[in-house]
Amino acid sequence: MRTPRPATHEPTREPRCRPDPAPITHTRQSLLNALETIDSEGWDGPTGTTLLQSLRTEMVRPLAIATGLRGAAASQAEATAWEAVWLAMTKPSLRTTRSPWGVLWQVARRAVLGEIVAAQFSTADRRGWDLAKAARHGKVQMPISLDALAAASWEPSSAEPDPTLSVVWHDVLAHARDALIAVGWQPATARRIVTAVVDLQPPPDPRSTIVGWRLLATELDLPAWQARRLALALRGTATSPGLLPRLISSGRDALDDTDARLALAATRHRPGRRSSTSQARDSVTESTRYPQAAAN
Repeated sequence: MRTPRPATHEPTREPRCRPDPAPITHTRQSLLNALETIDSEGWDGPTGTTLLQSLRTEMVRPLAIATGLRGAAASQAEATAWEAVWLAMTKPSLRTTRSPWGVLWQVARRAVLGEIVAAQFSTADRRGWDLAKAARHGKVQMPISLDALAAASWEPSSAEPDPTLSVVWHDVLAHARDALIAVGWQPATARRIVTAVVDLQPPPDPRSTIVGWRLLATELDLPAWQARRLALALRGTATSPGLLPRLISSGRDALDDTDARLALAATRHRPGRRSSTSQARDSVTESTRYPQAAAN
């Protein structure tokens, strides 16, 4: 019978304890010493972990909170700034600058502000900086947050058409028809003119100043000069609005405008011919000067 051999126990080895990293202070030499240690340990070592945690809790997070960010926006800005600071510490130029902590603070601050402008304009931070500069000079408008409008008790516009607008537009068209009838147009023709002028499309050529008078002449079977004057009197141009825009902005008071009445009256008289009023005035003057010829 074989005698069992006594079990041999190997002495237990205690795990080696890593030495605690040296405390990091906000001095240039302390940061440089930490970076030299990280060169040998790597960023996963105790010195790199301590330095990154210190920067996040003592620099990046207070900076994000100081700019007014809260919640998810603050967390996003903190992560972005933390990454930017880490990338700045990997650059050799940081070890030669006189104030490396100031450089890291500026990098973190710009990253946080970049997150703010990027969120304001819903774009990348570089594009956000360009838009923010343009907004300060009045070239673009700042976007409006729907959440902010809802918090201020602003209600979204209804998808249903506003009935008051149809009433106002009906009055505008009626006033325009009455103005055409007052200068001599037949009621049915005046109605067709107003409808056709309202339906005119903007000209494709930006050099054109009067909207679609040729189409108006074809549709209403009017002379070119008359269609052009109607379009000019009712629609107007970009610099001189016609009767319809004036009725929309000023109401019925636009009918009392002297220029508007003269423009409407010009739609009835062909160029180069005197109106019946002028002919009557001349006949009265002639009868006064030559009463014998008037009697004959």
